[in-house]
Amino acid sequence: MKCAPGEVHVWRIVLDGAATSAAALRATLSGEEEQRATRFRSLELCKRWTVARGALRCILATYARCEPSALVFRTESHGKPALAWPVLDIPFNVSHTGGLALVAIAGRGRVGIDAETVRSEIEVEDLSRRFFAPAEAAEILALSPDAQLPAFFACWTRKEAFIKALGGGLSVALDSFQVSIGGDEPARLLWVDGEECEQWSLLDLSEPGIAAALAVEGHALVLQRANFVPPV
Repeated sequence: MKCAPGEVHVWRIVLDGAATSAAALRATLSGEEEQRATRFRSLELCKRWTVARGALRCILATYARCEPSALVFRTESHGKPALAWPVLDIPFNVSHTGGLALVAIAGRGRVGIDAETVRSEIEVEDLSRRFFAPAEAAEILALSPDAQLPAFFACWTRKEAFIKALGGGLSVALDSFQVSIGGDEPARLLWVDGEECEQWSLLDLSEPGIAAALAVEGHALVLQRANFVPPV
């Protein structure tokens, strides 16, 4: 499979599948990854991480044209995963929340994806004022109470997707840039320190109960979406 320049592929992975599929995906993991999986605090989290990692290997292997178990990963300076072998030039990013994972593959440039389960217990006003740019917080809190929660999560995932694309981790403050959050306008980067807004594209990928966003370096992107079919 090939992701051409100007394209971005988003794969949707259901993490709570059949035990036979989970076993097949576990078989693709490295010894280090298997050890990491055992450190999760519950069997459910262990299984979900294992399926997500195995699915990531299977997906990337179709682009790298190798066996999933042959892939070698490296970790960049702020924790962002990247491929070290057999190829280096497949930009990707992954996010998982609950029983869902999303993998983004870009044809060129940096890419980030974020997904969050929408939770009603979130303290929208407090978190918005603490973490978001003042204009974002003001816009969210000016909405009706019913509209504030989805707007908060739209803002959060768009910002997290952009930070993940930059690869800066916690070194990038959430209030150092601004994204659009209005339901009547497309997702976009409005301003940011040290980057040109025009060179970035934001896309909303939300679905019922899940807020999700994609950040890709470049514009006029062609988005292709696919469901991952696990091996058995």
